[in-house]
Amino acid sequence: MRSWIVLMVVSVGGCTGFGAEPAGSRATAVIPQKVPTTATESAFAGEWEACEGTTSPEECSRYRLFQRGDRICGTWFHFASGKAYAGRVIAQAISSTDARRTHICGRPSSETDTECEEGWQRIDRPLRLCDGKLADLTRADGSCFADYQAVPMADEQRDALLAASWMQACLSGAGD
Repeated sequence: MRSWIVLMVVSVGGCTGFGAEPAGSRATAVIPQKVPTTATESAFAGEWEACEGTTSPEECSRYRLFQRGDRICGTWFHFASGKAYAGRVIAQAISSTDARRTHICGRPSSETDTECEEGWQRIDRPLRLCDGKLADLTRADGSCFADYQAVPMADEQRDALLAASWMQACLSGAGD
C-alpha cells in the first residue's frame, strides 16, 4: 500500500510540476521500476543454469537466487580445470531487469579470493535479465550476454537454502 501511495504522489508530482527542480538544477532523480517483495517470486529469483561446453549436467554453471525487495541473495557454482567452485552472492536490484552483484565469497577462483568463513569480498559486477535469460557478464559494447537459462529448482534445495541462517540474514538486509 505504501509503495502505491508513493507511486501516486510521484506520478501526480510529475504531472503538476510539484517538487520539480528549479531551472538549471543539475540534480536528477532515477525512479527504479517496482521490484517484487517476496523471496521466491521475483524477476531474479530461481535457479539459472549455463551448460554451454560442458560434458555432463554436474559441470553446468549455476546461480540459485532469492529476492526480497531489491535485495538478491543466493549461491553460485562453476566448474573449471576439472575442479568445482562454489560460493554465495549478494546483489542489489536496480530495476526488474538490472542488478549489481555487490558481495561474493566462496572457494577462491576467478570469482572471489575470499572464503565465506572469512567474510565477504566487495565487488561491482552485473546481473541482467535479457530475453528471459540471466547474464552475469556484459559485452564490451554494453550489450547483454545472457547464457543462464531458468530451470526448475528442487523443493529440497529451495527449502534448505531459505532455511540457512546466512540466507535469512541476507534477505533481511544483514550479513554483508
